[in-house]
Amino acid sequence: MSFITASVEITDINFSNGQMTVRLSNDRTVTVPLYKFPSIQELNETDRRDFEVIDGTHLSFLAIDDVFSVEELVGI
Repeated sequence: MSFITASVEITDINFSNGQMTVRLSNDRTVTVPLYKFPSIQELNETDRRDFEVIDGTHLSFLAIDDVFSVEELVGI
């Protein structure tokens, strides 16, 4: 038996109304309340725009040391 492993990557993120919307490479978007990620919630608007996607599957903000995986962001 063989399994096909599909990699879902982060393509963009946006913030509005206390929420973070993560766009994924499979054309899905996931919107999560910022209170689920206190370190991101504490960032100001400028610092939230200063992010990088690492290997397509992890998200990091330059102002904090945390690195978030796709799994963490979508809650699995």
